Amino acid sequence: MPKSIIPLVEFLKNRIYLGAYDYTPTDTQDLVYFTVEEALPFNAFHLDFGPLHIGHLYRFAVVLHNILNEESNHGKAIVLYSTTSPKERANAACLLCCYMILVQSWSPHQVLQPISQIDPPLQSFRDAGYSNADFEITIQDVVYGMWRAKERGMVDLTSFNLEEYEQYERVDQGDFNVISKDFIAFASPQQSRKSGNVLNEPFKKVLNYFIANDVQLVVRLNSHLYDAQEFTKRGIQHIDMIFDDGTCPTLEYVHKFIGAAECVINKGGKIAVHCKAGLGRTGCLIGAHLIYTHGFTANECIGYMRMVRPGMVVGPQQHWLYLHQNDFRDWRHTMCLDNRPDEFIGGLYSLTSYEEFKHRLKQEAKQRKLQHSQQVNSSLSHLDSSFQTPIRRRKISGALAAKIQTAVPNESPGQPRKYNERDDDEPVNPTNSEIHNNSDEEKETRYDGSVEIQSPPRRNESNTGSDWKVLRSISVNNGISVTKSRTTSNSYTSPMNSPHGSIKLPKSRSSSSRVASSGGIQPKAGHLHKSPVGKKIASGTGRKI
Repeated sequence: MPKSIIPLVEFLKNRIYLGAYDYTPTDTQDLVYFTVEEALPFNAFHLDFGPLHIGHLYRFAVVLHNILNEESNHGKAIVLYSTTSPKERANAACLLCCYMILVQSWSPHQVLQPISQIDPPLQSFRDAGYSNADFEITIQDVVYGMWRAKERGMVDLTSFNLEEYEQYERVDQGDFNVISKDFIAFASPQQSRKSGNVLNEPFKKVLNYFIANDVQLVVRLNSHLYDAQEFTKRGIQHIDMIFDDGTCPTLEYVHKFIGAAECVINKGGKIAVHCKAGLGRTGCLIGAHLIYTHGFTANECIGYMRMVRPGMVVGPQQHWLYLHQNDFRDWRHTMCLDNRPDEFIGGLYSLTSYEEFKHRLKQEAKQRKLQHSQQVNSSLSHLDSSFQTPIRRRKISGALAAKIQTAVPNESPGQPRKYNERDDDEPVNPTNSEIHNNSDEEKETRYDGSVEIQSPPRRNESNTGSDWKVLRSISVNNGISVTKSRTTSNSYTSPMNSPHGSIKLPKSRSSSSRVASSGGIQPKAGHLHKSPVGKKIASGTGRKI
């Protein structure tokens, strides 16, 4: 069988090349050959074959630097080669490309240009599932994923801890990997019921590392294989977001997961996520957050995560991540953390639509304003039920307030009574005429023995016009003068001599009390006031009222 002849691929002229041979090439004066195919094998889950993880990349970089720095190799070109197997060629090419990105700080287009038209082309990578591969990622996806992670500060090969990485990726040492500065992916710890509180060695490694590295939240996606109190009693919050193995989470689950992760990240902590193996379901949720936060494409995100933890995201989960990648990126601008704690994620806050959140805040503000106004009205009604709203009052001086109190009588003069009218034909004895007090007040006897008559309230002139006409006609015939003016003294005395003395009237409206009498004159009935029974006042003639 003839040997395959694949031309060298030049990355850096006269310095670094990529080759593939079915035999072991011999060094020359200008070329030095080396391979890592046997030293850095890929540990496959099923039919997957790459890419090689970041620990392999670090070891490759150390070997390459040692060869470049050897004195015997000065002025010579270095050739990284592999066998002509498509899988091995792809792994070798991907390893060299990632080295140029992370160590030599090349841009993606500089790295991809040499292998863009290689013949035969490099094979794409497949997932770790057992079904036929229906989704592939290329070297280009891995390169862009590593470049984006480097630009976002998620990976730094110069400060990479190889010893720690290779220790904890082992199953008997915890089987976990630090995906980024915020996330740790790990396989589910297992705890035997027979052992009681005795923890196995992998579980102890996990707990000790989480405590030392400020892991504040553990998210379990699979069925219970251990007691969650092992985390909570050590101050690590634990929540369950369980869904079936090999399936994809709902977008509502992703809202809750990203929201919970953001709460922890904002406090400076890390989040550890696991399912049964820490690959499929774990890769879905961590990948969604990486796309949401850093803007990866789905392929870039899968390529980067597999470089850190081989086998992540399996089967239909790859398609799910690809279909929703735009949604996750858009959420960065259309969603925000809710202000209501979600009990499903341990009282943390889920993502919610910004428009719905803003609408709800407006409704809550209106509700608070309405409740406040109701409380104000309720407090005012307790103070004075007659006032529902505040009333502006004019300020008055103390002098004006005193005058107001004196200007209006404190007590009402009482309800006026109508006069008792008599028939015109009924005779009246002027000497025995009686005067009635129509007011509510009784007449009282003064200290000198005279009787003080409380006059009734003044009647309207419209109703008393006929009375004045009668009195005026009497005064004309008998010489009795009538006055309408108010008195200014406490008593009135007739200018004519009277055997009975004078009638004393109180200081009141004199025009309201009208007494007319004359010897031999018969007044019109109904116009003389009678006093209470048993108390009579004799009237004389010629008295001035």
